[in-house]
Amino acid sequence: MEAILPRTGGVYSPPAGTKGVPNTTIQSVPYNALIDDLTADANAARPITAGGTGATSASAARTALGAQAASAALSSIAGLATGADKTIYTTAADAYATTALTPFGRSLIDDADAATARSTLGLVIGTNVQAFDAGLQSIAGLTTAADRMIYTTAADTYAITPLTAFARTLLDDADAATARSTLGVVIGTNVQAYDTGLAAIAALPVTNGNFIVGNGTTWVAESGATARASMAAASTATTVTAGNGLIGGGDLSVSRTLTLGTPSSITNDTTNSVTSTSHTHALGFTAAEVYTGTSAGETNFPLGHVLCVSSSAYTARNASAGIHLFSPNSFSYVTTGYVNAGAQLSGTWRCRGVSDGGSEINLFQRVA
Repeated sequence: MEAILPRTGGVYSPPAGTKGVPNTTIQSVPYNALIDDLTADANAARPITAGGTGATSASAARTALGAQAASAALSSIAGLATGADKTIYTTAADAYATTALTPFGRSLIDDADAATARSTLGLVIGTNVQAFDAGLQSIAGLTTAADRMIYTTAADTYAITPLTAFARTLLDDADAATARSTLGVVIGTNVQAYDTGLAAIAALPVTNGNFIVGNGTTWVAESGATARASMAAASTATTVTAGNGLIGGGDLSVSRTLTLGTPSSITNDTTNSVTSTSHTHALGFTAAEVYTGTSAGETNFPLGHVLCVSSSAYTARNASAGIHLFSPNSFSYVTTGYVNAGAQLSGTWRCRGVSDGGSEINLFQRVA
């Protein structure tokens, strides 16, 4: 009888012929085969189907059973208290903790790529946010302050410079005309409009003795005989002759001096006249003269002289009256008919004003 080998799998069954029968002698061969088989089976790895591990070592048993090896990380995870909307994360080597994981967070971490993640976050480049640009990066690095503006110093490179309040009033102008007004250079009001004639003059040489002359088309610089001819001026051969009342003269080859003769004093009686060495002029009107005398008894004052005169009654404006020295003193004048009227002044006198203070004091001026 052939012995059954120790099992390596399945459920063990005893070999045939090993069952004992009452009142029957047990045969040694089948019995020994059973004992040998049981001994071999007891020393062999017990299969998983028979409640064993199918292995002779712990690692092989875990492998056979598909069991996880002991792990500090798994122990840390096993010790966590979890709840809804949580996820785990490491806080140290093999150490885990939990943190909230919202529905939005799950909608982000399930994105397949960066483009999808940016869309979930509302950060689509070119739609929600600006794509990276070297120029913008340069601007972001500037240190700004009040009243500054940016400008380029190279490609995609920016710097700052002052921008005053006045400069802003210029930059906000809508057109060149408004900008000129802001600058106070309005053409035709503050500055001269462009003119070809003025441009021609500006281009002329600044040479001593030059004249600016129009030639019918533009302006040119001329001197000497050319300038005199253009201006129809007399040549140097022309002679200047001194007339009555003048001294000097001669041809124009050199500078000449004309001297005016010595005039005489002008009075109301002077007439227009001229001699070879002098001249006089008529006034054409009667001028007031200045009295320079010192006599208290003077009765002949020059034309235009004004006196303060007492009268026994008011005198009408510009009315004439006789003026007299007042006999009792050396400083008063009175009108004709006044008590103690003395010598009468010569000439015609007219009233130029009256004091209304009750003393009948009049101002009289000699008019003839």
